[in-house]
Amino acid sequence: MLDVVLPLALLCLLLGAVLWAGGGKTLHEAQGSGIVEAIAGALEASPPPPEELVILSYSMAYGLGDLPYERAGPATVYDRLDAIIETIAASGAEVVLLQEVDFASRRTYDVDQLQYIAAVLGWGFVARVITWECRYLPLPFWPPGRHTGRLRAGQGVISRYQLVQNTRQRLSQPPTQPLLSPLFSPYRTVQMVDVQCGGRMVRLLNVHLEPREAATRQRQAQELVAFVRHVATPHCVLMGALNSVASEATARNGDPASKPDQTMDIITTGLRDRLRLVADTSPTYPAAAPRDRRDHALVGPGLQTVETQVVRLDAPVSDHLPLLVRLRWALPLATQNRSTNHEHL
Repeated sequence: MLDVVLPLALLCLLLGAVLWAGGGKTLHEAQGSGIVEAIAGALEASPPPPEELVILSYSMAYGLGDLPYERAGPATVYDRLDAIIETIAASGAEVVLLQEVDFASRRTYDVDQLQYIAAVLGWGFVARVITWECRYLPLPFWPPGRHTGRLRAGQGVISRYQLVQNTRQRLSQPPTQPLLSPLFSPYRTVQMVDVQCGGRMVRLLNVHLEPREAATRQRQAQELVAFVRHVATPHCVLMGALNSVASEATARNGDPASKPDQTMDIITTGLRDRLRLVADTSPTYPAAAPRDRRDHALVGPGLQTVETQVVRLDAPVSDHLPLLVRLRWALPLATQNRSTNHEHL
């Protein structure tokens, strides 16, 4: 009898430990919290309305560099965050869409990276969505002293202009995950935020798609299209870590059975009457020698594209390079006020 009870008790204890470690979620709703945060002491909470709007998208790898499970010291993490801030400031951006941000996780020494970046920049408004959260992440498995531990991370928008609303739309997970793996895995997500720029409203879609499995990424692209078709406005900008594989990377793979990545074809075809691809950018990944993946920007018909640019860095601190777009209003404000009151939800 004891031979049966003891293993069963140990199994129950193990299961309980796993469920405890994978728990601790502070936000369960798939649609997100809708919270917009104001930064106390911001240098310029209400800048004048812009003639142009500069938006930067940056997948910042949690300030961990190219090796996400290497435990860097706190000075290294802060140096990387400061380098990210310098890149944002030098770019002239007024709104930044960030992916892979830690919100006071143990692995990055309990720094709320979104608040830290906004406070140093002196910008007034922040919106976040949680995409990855658990009490204890036991990765890498060995040695235990290198475990990630408590984890809370996601995506965020930092803005000089007032943020009006903040919504999260989850995308599907890879279908082949082990039974309890979703407790410890990130959700790929669309973050939707509205920005009040004087008398104009801009809708931002901050996207992070699956980086590894092409089939999952393409399914997420279809879900993204379905969502965006309902929420896109003429003044809409879609950017983020789209992780589309460049055709030349597929050719280098050398496997005749490998199929080209259809992610961007799905997105551009599905949204061609809502948003347009503003430019076919240079590769953004890996940052040190970009060649394999591209991140893109799509904008609505109410915006004109002045410039798109992959921001080159002498010493990258993330695995992606930032992407910048400079936009101008397609119509004067007086004309817009007469004709676009119905555009926004």
